[in-house]
Amino acid sequence: MSDSTTVFVFPAFVRDYHEDKSFLAKGFSDYFYQQLTLASEIVDSDLSFFHPENQTFLDHELRTQYLAFIYGCSISNILQQRGILPNYLCGYSMGIYAALVQGGAISFENGLLLIRNAFQEISYTTMTGRFGMAGIVGLKKDDIKNILKSLPDVEIVNQNSIYSFVLSGNQQDLERAIELAREEGAFHARMLNVTVPYHSHLLKSPALQFAKFVYTLDIHSLKIPLVSVLNQETLHTREDIKTELVENLYKHFNWHATQEKMLSLGMTRFIECGPGKSLKKNAKFIEGTYQFLSMDEALK
Repeated sequence: MSDSTTVFVFPAFVRDYHEDKSFLAKGFSDYFYQQLTLASEIVDSDLSFFHPENQTFLDHELRTQYLAFIYGCSISNILQQRGILPNYLCGYSMGIYAALVQGGAISFENGLLLIRNAFQEISYTTMTGRFGMAGIVGLKKDDIKNILKSLPDVEIVNQNSIYSFVLSGNQQDLERAIELAREEGAFHARMLNVTVPYHSHLLKSPALQFAKFVYTLDIHSLKIPLVSVLNQETLHTREDIKTELVENLYKHFNWHATQEKMLSLGMTRFIECGPGKSLKKNAKFIEGTYQFLSMDEALK
């Protein structure tokens, strides 16, 4: 089942588990719980209480990141065991950590430590105010830019498709941006369930502190190339990876352009290595001839 047209994509967070059928797949549950046990020993003992039927930890931002990471590493491992191998990897925002494990650049253990350290550095900024992220669907980029002219503490930090954007910044200003977007005709505008202004200039200082930790780690060149969501370049080297890890906290990204880049590289099969189907649902707005599979679909 291996071919040269497959890319594994890794989401940033766990949103819910109600569509997750991965535990029905042979071998997945055993491997997942082995990794979960290891994670509970390394970064957070409460992870051992996780069970998908209980919708555990959905309101805990750090643990949802850990779980997305564990899911991603587990599904990519099982796919590899079944002979489904990617030609490229891509991490949506904080999905980069699982992508780097799959690519052989970092260990599972160091992936967990990177997540914890980044979150700790970010927390020093977020304790000084109220921040967050918001999603707006149905407006053009220029329309949103006009809205933000009076809201300097809010940035467009990601474009998911032609009419789908993610904003990041001060929570009060984000709420005002949502009001204005609705008045402008957006058919979907809401706050996201995060309190961190990811990918905004507000995290540049924490990112520089995070860099000190990144440069202490044993990081290897990638065995499978990773496509950057920041600039759509193909990453290979240790220095590429270190730079990407640091800049991924505070620089804008563009998922729409990244998926188009992967299509231009000849990718025709995308597999979402995480619970749910958020990236798959977004893909229906991206033109092209390709197949986008959720995790449980890929494991059938």
